[in-house]
Amino acid sequence: MMKFAQYTFTRLTIITIALFLLGGSIGGWLSYRLITNSMLDQGNENLEAVLNSRAILVENYIAAHQNQIRYLAQNETVVHATKALSAGFVNLPNEVDINMELDSSSYVELIEYYKQEMPHISGLNQAASPESYLPVSESGRLLHWLYIANNPNSVTTMNEMFSSSVESSYNLSHQIYHPEFNYFLNAFELHDVLLLDTQGNLIYSTRKELDLGTNLDAGVYAESGLGDAYNRAMTQPRQGFSIVDFSNYEPSYHEPSAFIASPIFENANRLGVLVFQLSATQLNQVIADYQGLGTSGETYIIGDDLLMRTASRFTSSSSMLQQEVDTVAGRQLAAGHAGSGIIEDYRGVEVLSRYKPLNIEGLNWGMLAEIDIDEFSAPANSLAVSTALVLALTLMLIAFVSNAALRLCVVRPMSQLLAAAKKIVDGDYSARVDIVSDDEFSVLADRFNLMASSVQMHIDDLEKALREVKELKGLLPICASCKSIRDDDGYFRTVETYFAGKSHLEFSHTICQECLPRLYPELNPLSNKDMN
Repeated sequence: MMKFAQYTFTRLTIITIALFLLGGSIGGWLSYRLITNSMLDQGNENLEAVLNSRAILVENYIAAHQNQIRYLAQNETVVHATKALSAGFVNLPNEVDINMELDSSSYVELIEYYKQEMPHISGLNQAASPESYLPVSESGRLLHWLYIANNPNSVTTMNEMFSSSVESSYNLSHQIYHPEFNYFLNAFELHDVLLLDTQGNLIYSTRKELDLGTNLDAGVYAESGLGDAYNRAMTQPRQGFSIVDFSNYEPSYHEPSAFIASPIFENANRLGVLVFQLSATQLNQVIADYQGLGTSGETYIIGDDLLMRTASRFTSSSSMLQQEVDTVAGRQLAAGHAGSGIIEDYRGVEVLSRYKPLNIEGLNWGMLAEIDIDEFSAPANSLAVSTALVLALTLMLIAFVSNAALRLCVVRPMSQLLAAAKKIVDGDYSARVDIVSDDEFSVLADRFNLMASSVQMHIDDLEKALREVKELKGLLPICASCKSIRDDDGYFRTVETYFAGKSHLEFSHTICQECLPRLYPELNPLSNKDMN
């Protein structure tokens, strides 16, 4: 019986814990999914906000340069500078006593400069001859000799040279206008400000790089981004502009550069082209803020060739024009679509990505804002671990409380009932159960006690009757005449008196059919019939 109670107790405990474990697991999983989805929705909203804010910055950055160059191309200072520097460029060979013919001392000096600098210019073809990079015109070679080979400043600070040691009308104009253009360069955070005449000659460069003096119709850089921007601008009307996407530009040591160009007019007369050279550094600074992107988020720009136009957060080397973004988001952007989703990024990492095309006239750019999914799932995983710990502790507490509660409320009263039932089975009909509670076991105990009392009462009656029956067993001495019975004391008693003392029998008197005619013949129906 005790084993049965213990088995019932164990089974109830296991069922209780199993039900709680099932409910806790389902609740924990639903909570985990709910929190994860909520965090993904919030992350998607955050990414959208970051994407839109960065996109506006980039669009405004390019639009500002477009508006600036359209304004400056019509500015009187730029108009006068173009006319003066263009005339000075043409007249330079006649105004300076410098021989730039082949094998002249100045020419050799310029070649030696190129030989010294070429190992430090990573973008140039080291197998090419220095002569192939020289401007085709004598005026161009003179500019190289005066403002590059004989520039006392370093390669990165040549714009700090305001005047050459050789006097000329070009140098006089340079002294007047170079400070203005150098101011433009720094104020607008440009890589270079360039002036070209209508013949394709690059007559002025603020930065004084190796494209100074070249000709974009026939020179070595005719097929470059600058050449493309110049040719497009030459077809534009007043206040028109052209923009050319980033590409590796050799004169800037093969660094990625983009160009915005606008034609210069004096009344209806086209004088040349003003060009802004944009650097990748400035564009990267526009979107380099990782606020709101955690430790794994980034924003970057790609072109329709799927190559990055800005730097990656995760590569130490330059990824601009190097890293291909051949992903779902990248291909969607190349097709001109915006969207979002969980994808595999260019690193092969699962990310939440949001992307949209940029609204920049002349450029097919798109921007992406992405963050690793693991960064979103980390809080949810932490919550899952915490939930599991709480669940485990709760199960232990429930097991302990359930054990005590089941023992007190189920096992103990059940054990008392089973023990009392066993006593009754063994013949102890006085067994009773004392359970003080307000539950079903108390009612069951009361019914059990009533049943036991009833059984005991019936057993007592049966035992008493059995004893009386036993007393009636054996020989009864009875008178042969009057039929009186002799009792244990030797006295003869009537049948009524004897059995009344031995049992609960009560007697009534009548006359049998055989005695009736003999004792009361007048009452005998047959006798009356004979008399008639």
